[in-house]
Amino acid sequence: MTALKVHSVDGKGDLAKECVWLSVLEDIPSLQYYVLCDTTYTDDNHISNELRHTFWLPKIAAKKGDWVRLMTKDGKNTSSANDKGSTTHTLHWKLGKTVWNKDGDAAILFPVKTWNTTRA
Repeated sequence: MTALKVHSVDGKGDLAKECVWLSVLEDIPSLQYYVLCDTTYTDDNHISNELRHTFWLPKIAAKKGDWVRLMTKDGKNTSSANDKGSTTHTLHWKLGKTVWNKDGDAAILFPVKTWNTTRA
């Protein structure tokens, strides 16, 4: 079982409101080991292999029961108590345009345990 799950995409097409909600299912020492991407569906109603926008989550801790709200727009990342007795971590993708179509998009969350990088 994964510790983080895509719950919903809200406000599609409205930059001021567009966001992805992630629910925290178990304590996570750092969200930096997750990457969220958007893609579309193929004609066969399968997820496309074309990833269009990618967001690598930042190095912040989250507790079971917390929420992560990833806003498409620019802004300052914050964490605050919510009315459910947990914390909502509001993150910002800082894109100048909307990501999510009103229909036909899929939010994909990848857990990344390790990675390698090199300068090209």
